[in-house]
Amino acid sequence: MHPLVLAAALAAAPSPTPAPSATPLKVIETIYTSDRRAEPIDQTSRPTFVITRAQIEARGARTVAGALRGVPGVTELAYGGFGSQPSVGIRGASMQQTLVLLDGTPIATGSNGEIDLGMLSTAGVSRIEVVEGGASTLYGTTAMGGVINVITAVPRGTYLSASTGSYGESDLRAALGDGRLGVAFDRHVAANDYPYPAFDGSPAGTRTNAGAQATSARLSYASPSRGAWRVRGSVSASALTNAVPGSLQYPTPYARQSTSFDEGHLELRRTSTRSVFSVALSGSRQALPYVDPSSGGESDTYDGRSQISVKEVLDGEHTTLIAGVDLARESDLVDLGPYAVPGTPAAFAAGAAQAAIYAQQSWSLRAGSRLFVGARAEHDSPHGAILAPEVGTVVPLGRLRVAANLGEAFRVPTLIDLYYPGYSNPNLQPEKSRNADLTVEAPAFLGGASIGWFGREASNLIALDQNFVPQNTQRASIHGLTATLATRPLDGMVATLGVTDLYRALDASPGAGDARLRFEPTVQATLGVERPFAGGNTAFGMRAQIVGPHVDYYTAADGSTPAIDGYSTVDAYVRMRLAGGAVLTLRARNLGNAAYAPIYGYPAPGRTYSLDIATR
Repeated sequence: MHPLVLAAALAAAPSPTPAPSATPLKVIETIYTSDRRAEPIDQTSRPTFVITRAQIEARGARTVAGALRGVPGVTELAYGGFGSQPSVGIRGASMQQTLVLLDGTPIATGSNGEIDLGMLSTAGVSRIEVVEGGASTLYGTTAMGGVINVITAVPRGTYLSASTGSYGESDLRAALGDGRLGVAFDRHVAANDYPYPAFDGSPAGTRTNAGAQATSARLSYASPSRGAWRVRGSVSASALTNAVPGSLQYPTPYARQSTSFDEGHLELRRTSTRSVFSVALSGSRQALPYVDPSSGGESDTYDGRSQISVKEVLDGEHTTLIAGVDLARESDLVDLGPYAVPGTPAAFAAGAAQAAIYAQQSWSLRAGSRLFVGARAEHDSPHGAILAPEVGTVVPLGRLRVAANLGEAFRVPTLIDLYYPGYSNPNLQPEKSRNADLTVEAPAFLGGASIGWFGREASNLIALDQNFVPQNTQRASIHGLTATLATRPLDGMVATLGVTDLYRALDASPGAGDARLRFEPTVQATLGVERPFAGGNTAFGMRAQIVGPHVDYYTAADGSTPAIDGYSTVDAYVRMRLAGGAVLTLRARNLGNAAYAPIYGYPAPGRTYSLDIATR
């Protein structure tokens, strides 16, 4: 098993898309994100982790953010229970520096450069691929820390799942399809009225105004695999209505927001003996009204994005060329309401355009070695042109595999950075970084092992000055280690370990004194023991996650920033196959009832239980 597919053969729970068999999950051999094409995972130089549909089902990950929890190199810190937006980053990069794709298409909003992964349901998702390290050569802006690609599939057969749990949390899922045309639906509700102990100078209490309701639906189509041309596409709609309790120090007992996100994409692909040509069209729209009566009213943000991508993959006898063109347009309309700065407009509209051409050439050398060279030329209006080169290699050394990359990445300013009345800077330039990584893998050692080093030197980072106006003043130096290990199956049971040591995450800006970057835990580790059904009627798993201390983003009146203590949690599940192929699952999260606040002033829920029954 390839060591970068962390526990890919674990948790082989039935899925709503494949046929309802209980056979163990096969090792994933093909990935789609690392080099923007389908390829064997051992041919890419970029570190890649895959969360399979079986893992999503077994672990009960209701959202994309939940599915990413525990992936080496990924930081996921939540502001509370279901419905609270999590902060997700890769290898010391922020959410704004991490590119999120849906079926290969960027979906972050132009206003703030983020997408709420806590509102993206895993219903209809077949897998999630996480590529770590700068990837701007192939994907452009925002891919400084890495890429998260959420890949969907057309359902096969009929699937129904219902669950209920602690603090008023319940979920209903359904999927129906024949592999060509299908629909997936999810409805999730949570009251989130959980108690918390004394935290950060605040007395113990019960979290209030924290409930959430989410609904999502996806209609997807894939033409039969006959002939040279194939069509694939989907449309989806997601809505999240949630209360916004605020921090314990600054509660907002009446604030609420309603987020709707709609998207659609269509891909036409022609496959011949040595060529894959594709054209992809996509569009998305997000609306986010925020209401806080105590602040005097409502503010609304509306984002739109459209993109067309043309790509050609040409395979020679010993070479592969990937080349393409990306054209994108983003728009933003913001009504500031009571948050408008006196003397400035109460609303503003803005837009930006991107046009890019990219190419990556790879060569197969002696003894299975490969060399990759690529570059991207992108023009971002209104910022101008930018070039992002990269070189990578894969070298087999006996039973080891060594992969290395060196390249540049960038992120253009958001529309809010550029145009927010009173707190913007139209002269901002793109953030830039130099990225390097080196990974040594031992696929034959136990169930697979790897250790890797990564580094990033970033400049032109956007930070707020003393007047809360964004400036290109920050620099950062980030180095870390990532290690994974999996055992061979023992009676179907596999143990896995993933560790990330972000030993250097420094603010290298002039006058910063090499302070630790905020929001970046020093060490994160996940230890799991899981056993799929594997022909039996019982499956189980347990995963422990350890998150080291970090400096919070909050700044007190005296200029100090609080240090958040490290914490550890344990999640467990037991699954039983019932008559007729139904599956009953009991889950426990935070089994040790650990009391912690991953973000200053935002306590996490304690121990919770849920009971789930699914048709298969």
